[in-house]
This record gives sequence, structure tokens and C-alpha cells, in this order.
Amino acid sequence: MLRASHRVPIQLCRRLLFSTTPTPTLPLDPILNVPQLQKDLTDLAPSMAKSLTTVGYWTNLPTHINTPPLIPSTIVRTIREQCIALRNEGRFEQSVSESIDDTGVVTTFEKEGVWAYEPDGADYDTAPDLLTYMSIVIGMLPPLLNNAVNLHNAVQVAANDDRRTLSLSNEAFNAKLAVTSPGSTYPLHVDNTLGITGSTNDDTRKLTCILYLNPDYEPDHGGELRLVLGDEHSHLDLTPEGGRMVLFWSDEIPHEVLPCAPHQSKDDITTRYDRYALTVWIPDTDPRNIQPKGSRFESLRLAAFK
Repeated sequence: MLRASHRVPIQLCRRLLFSTTPTPTLPLDPILNVPQLQKDLTDLAPSMAKSLTTVGYWTNLPTHINTPPLIPSTIVRTIREQCIALRNEGRFEQSVSESIDDTGVVTTFEKEGVWAYEPDGADYDTAPDLLTYMSIVIGMLPPLLNNAVNLHNAVQVAANDDRRTLSLSNEAFNAKLAVTSPGSTYPLHVDNTLGITGSTNDDTRKLTCILYLNPDYEPDHGGELRLVLGDEHSHLDLTPEGGRMVLFWSDEIPHEVLPCAPHQSKDDITTRYDRYALTVWIPDTDPRNIQPKGSRFESLRLAAFK
């Protein structure tokens, strides 16, 4: 098992997504159906809450054949094209992470074959659907999940008198748009390893929300998200197919990314196998909720890095 943990060295940003948006010469309106997405998130909140509290994660795929996707394939393709346009503008940089050893020494390293950037309001002209999706998720998910999770906990058997009240914030967030090329991986890690220590490095991220932007995904494209939900033999592999949303606890659920397009050459210059993923991290305003003692999932984080 790994001793080091890995995190993205991005500080929480307090900003309005569109506060720095310049007036475009040719306005480009998003095609994302905002009212429908808002309704879908509202309807899904109870199932999200139940899954997060019982198994530590939630995902929307596979769906019933008669259930419309949360993000239609046409929108997924559009957002991916907007991400490629941002990449062509030079917005992406080599992705880096940090490893922390048992003595607390932090080492920064590059992730080979992975490029990333932090979306902000200045990108609206190029990626209106990407920014609109982010705005809805950041604005709606925290209050929806706070209400749904706290209601779910309230109706459970009152065996845990130390239950916390989930307090996700919709005023602070951090985000990363990443593209992974063939052969590249993410090592086993927990997004928020540092937690609350009373130092300047305190990390209050509580919820990880991923949207995959790979509408032409095939099984041989690889890049599955592996969630470690028990011992080393107990895990769940989720394909990064376009439109899949995954939620899990940032501070407790160990995960890794399996090799992207493992049968393709690392020198492949096509973009077909590039794995695009948008991650939004949502913090909790109550520090007691970060890596809580006695949590159902505490053992997962501790066991992953023995």
C-alpha cells in the first residue's frame, strides 16, 4: 500500500464565475438546458445523499433505458469541443501534484502525460457551456446536498449521537479541467489528505464532483476511475464515459485512475483517446466535518496508506 498521498495544490477560490468576463464581440450563448439541469439535480439530491452517506460515492450511470441522461451527449460533445478550444489557446499546463511522506515532507512532482488548468470567468467567451455547468453545480449542489444528507441522517437509527450537520459551501470552491493522454495514470490518493491542522495548509475540501467529457468512449480507451471501498481487493471501477458524473467524499475515499488508452502509443498525436475530466471540489464550512473521527469511511483512508 502507498505511504504517500497526492493532492492538487490549488487553493480555494472565492470568486464569481462571471465576474471577470469581458463583453464578447460576438455573444455566444450556451446551449445547455439550464432549467432541466436544475430540475434534475433537485430530483437526484435524495439518491445522491443516500448513496454518499451509505457507500461514500454516487454516480448517475448506468441509467435506466428510459431515463434521460443528466447531461445529454450533444452537450457533452459541445463542452469537450470548448475544452479543446481552451487547450488550443494555451490555457493548459503540465499537471503537478504533491506527495507527503510520514514525516510531513512535501515533494512536488509532475504528472507525466497529464495537463490541467483552472477555469474561471474569463473563459466564458470560449467555453460558455462549461462555465454555465460549473455555475449551476457550485450554486445548487451544496444547499441541495446539505438538506438531503442532513434529512437522511435524521431519519436513521439514532445510534450515532455525534452526527455532524453537513455544511457544504456554495461561496467557495476550486476546480480543475484535466486531459490525460494515452498511457498516463493517476496514483492512488485521497484528494484532501491534509485536513484541518490549524496551519496555513488547512484543506476544507469535502465533496469531489467529477464530470467526464468523453462522448466517444469505448472500453479499450481505459482511464477508469478506481474507488477503493474496502481492502485492496475491494474496489469499484467506473468508466469515464461522456456524461458520467461522480460524487465522493474528498477527505475519505481513496481512488486512482487506471492507464488511459493502455494499448495506444504514448506518442499517438491524435486526440481521440485523450481523457477529459472536469473536477469541482466543494468545501465544508464546519472543520469538524473534515476527516471526522469515527466516520464510516475513516478506515478506508487510513488503510490505503499503511
